[in-house]
Amino acid sequence: MAWYAVWIGHLGVNEYRGVLLALFLLTLALLVTGVYFVRRTYWIINTPTSKIHSAHQGYIEIEGVTKQIDSAPLASPLTGAACVWYWIAVEHKESSYGDSGKNTWQRVYQHQSDRLIAVSDGSGTCLVDPDDARIHPGVEHQWYGDTEIPRGNASSGITNRLFGDYRYTEKLLLPNHAIYVLGWFKTIAHDPFQAEQEAIKATLRAWKTDPEKMRAFDFDGDGHISENEWARVRQQAAIAAREQQVQSSDQEIHTHLMSKDAQGHRPFIISAINQTALARRFRRWGYLAWLASVLGFFFLIVAYYVRT
Repeated sequence: MAWYAVWIGHLGVNEYRGVLLALFLLTLALLVTGVYFVRRTYWIINTPTSKIHSAHQGYIEIEGVTKQIDSAPLASPLTGAACVWYWIAVEHKESSYGDSGKNTWQRVYQHQSDRLIAVSDGSGTCLVDPDDARIHPGVEHQWYGDTEIPRGNASSGITNRLFGDYRYTEKLLLPNHAIYVLGWFKTIAHDPFQAEQEAIKATLRAWKTDPEKMRAFDFDGDGHISENEWARVRQQAAIAAREQQVQSSDQEIHTHLMSKDAQGHRPFIISAINQTALARRFRRWGYLAWLASVLGFFFLIVAYYVRT
């Protein structure tokens, strides 16, 4: 510590005050950072895991498996990899030819998926809105290339790293992968009549794309569907839609949704890392931040007493 005391003693007045201020702000920032991570550890550990089908309305956590919810599966714009959520960024290397001669990476663009994520735990399915969530992805890639749009598969070879002018970053949540969600759970009730009408419309749209089906509805064989025939088609579509709703109990009249805490005070986390490992990671980061804040406070006190 002698070197530190000597260094402090040789500082000018303004430099000395600047060091004191910097140490104070650093100590405070590290203290707050520790609280941030330990607080998340607390919520993960002390929030019981709920089953989707029987979960209460409010702040809960669930564990399940990610599912695709659209007929057109989501894919990463960079690699085309199938996923349920992605975050991508493309950066360009800017060279400086001044005295420093340093290279810096400038962001060309970034994009994050905002599509809902379906999570199933065997008891039911819940949709998760990723907006404002802290997401811990299951896959992270970073590689280099010479074009703004990457060519081929992700590759981080030493040649591309040295000579590539573009850097690509990709973070993914994969389908059919275990996932942990901590956030605000709510169940949205649907109007049964509206649900039935939507089911009828969907059935009719499917039938219209089937020429053989439509010919079967041309009861008088004149080559086109009359108003009376169309009324009978709608009746059959209504019967088919009701039968489908009876057979599919999960399409009842409810949709489960998880999103950010309504008051915004508690963390909203989506993680491909299981909750035990995630809590352990947050606790470790929090304790390290607190330890660093103690060291920062120690150097602040030493600097203060060296000059008084």
